[in-house]
Amino acid sequence: MQSPRTTHLNCVKRVLRYVKGTLDRGILYRHKPIQLQGYTDADWAGDASDRRSTSGFVFSLGSGAISWSSKKQPTVALSSTEAEYRGAVVAACEAVWLKRLLKDLGKSIDAPIPVFCDNLSSIQLAKNPVFHARTKHIEVHYHYIRERIAAGDIDLLHVGTHDQVADIFTKAMGLDKLRTFSVALGLQNLDAPSLRGSMVNIRNDTGDRDRESRIRDQPRVSASDEETMHVDRNDKTV
Repeated sequence: MQSPRTTHLNCVKRVLRYVKGTLDRGILYRHKPIQLQGYTDADWAGDASDRRSTSGFVFSLGSGAISWSSKKQPTVALSSTEAEYRGAVVAACEAVWLKRLLKDLGKSIDAPIPVFCDNLSSIQLAKNPVFHARTKHIEVHYHYIRERIAAGDIDLLHVGTHDQVADIFTKAMGLDKLRTFSVALGLQNLDAPSLRGSMVNIRNDTGDRDRESRIRDQPRVSASDEETMHVDRNDKTV
């Protein structure tokens, strides 16, 4: 940000155009069985300036997403497997926290939470307790995911790249893929005909309450004030 250029201004304008065009979109939560699942992905060396990777995850509960993240990794990953592995660890921490939160709310989840990843090597690295020579440089706390898998808190599963919903949080993508993943996240047009009636009723109820409040707050006229006003009108007429 020390030396902004025209390219940065064009990027900001593009973001603002996207925000303006999606003001009527939001996540609609419907009454569905509670099923917590997550997706994790990473864009290896996606930042051209420092070659750091971007991790992204999303967790959905029923009909819509409830937790998501897109964050650059603190250090440079030496391979796509390492980048995906680090992203899976962050998603595992979020899965454990959500599981405990639902337990506090009275909705315990006994089965492992499925977390989908599109990198087979990182899945094998997380499930294999053997310490490989090529993973010595990975920080110790990143092996937290192995404990969570062994404890039965999460289950790291494979998903195809075309079905990786978390890919939307790591890189730019085409229009068709963006629309597909937006629907998978539960994003809908909140101004749709099925919702427009309820929104209109809410606006009408709010308007009625505002009118009643204004009428209630108006000062009341006493009998003596009415006589004074009547005399004044007669004087003006004369």
